Amino acid sequence: MQRDRALTEQKLIDAVGQIIHTDGIDEVGINRIANRAGVNKILIYRYFGGLDGLMDAYVRQAKPVISTPMLDVNALKSASLEEVYKTACEYIIGEFRQLRKNTEAREFLRKNLFEPDAIHNPLGVEREKQANEMIEGLSKLIGTPHAQGFAAIVASAMMMLTFLSQPKRVMMGLDLSTDEAWSKIEDALRQMFRGAYLTTRERLANANGDLRNEVSTASGQEVS
Repeated sequence: MQRDRALTEQKLIDAVGQIIHTDGIDEVGINRIANRAGVNKILIYRYFGGLDGLMDAYVRQAKPVISTPMLDVNALKSASLEEVYKTACEYIIGEFRQLRKNTEAREFLRKNLFEPDAIHNPLGVEREKQANEMIEGLSKLIGTPHAQGFAAIVASAMMMLTFLSQPKRVMMGLDLSTDEAWSKIEDALRQMFRGAYLTTRERLANANGDLRNEVSTASGQEVS
């Protein structure tokens, strides 16, 4: 009996994943899951307490989040400013390449963004927390108060473009379902980070110059 229940539970969890992958998370429902799994929908309530319980079980098993390790900010402390910006840029590019390939993670992220109370995904919450900590660390490392705002703009733009790539939408003449379009987007992102690096470098150089002038002025006053 227990074995039969375990098999049925797994059928239902698998059915959730299949529907998300082929039709999208918005199409997940009690009747559709039961039909896909080939079981009576009453068992969803009996074994999981309802759709929410079944979705929780799916999240625990499937882990629908991107698994890219966060950047080790401590390891970047010895890197040049340019290298820090390059590393951060390539990290973001890699993250969204994974997201485009991972249907389940992409669907959960989209659902949580636009309907934050619809599905509880503790893994997504934890990953967002880690990302915020990483950005705060990078902000301190490069000495800028704008890192969080910059990251929010970049992440929001990349997420929206990623979501639009699934219906094969065209944005500014770019077919977002093609590798060619994403290559152009990634190259543009690298240019944005290059510009941010040059701006930061100039700001730090000016700050150091002002500091040297203050020191020279103070030394001259002491001598006089």
